Amino acid sequence: MTAINIATDIPSAINTLEKLAVWSGLALANINPSLTAIEGVGYTERVSQAGIFYIQADNKYRCLIRHSIPMSADYLAGGAKQWTFAQELSNTAIPAIFKSN
Repeated sequence: MTAINIATDIPSAINTLEKLAVWSGLALANINPSLTAIEGVGYTERVSQAGIFYIQADNKYRCLIRHSIPMSADYLAGGAKQWTFAQELSNTAIPAIFKSN
């Protein structure tokens, strides 16, 4: 699992859940550009994808993020929060560019 130190790895300018979601999506897509997962019979997809797109219908740019994170089957009976059962995609270190404002 890519280790994270909340005090030093997440830039201080990230002060909303939305900014954190975009940061996480871009970071995971950056460090796992070609990693794929089987998501169905004969169907594979990259485990993390993120991109910023112009949406003409409402004249806005939007960050579209998609993750396919393996989960421990223990989440079915475990009493912990669901996110605690997320399993690693890789153990690639977070690039320095993602750690600064």
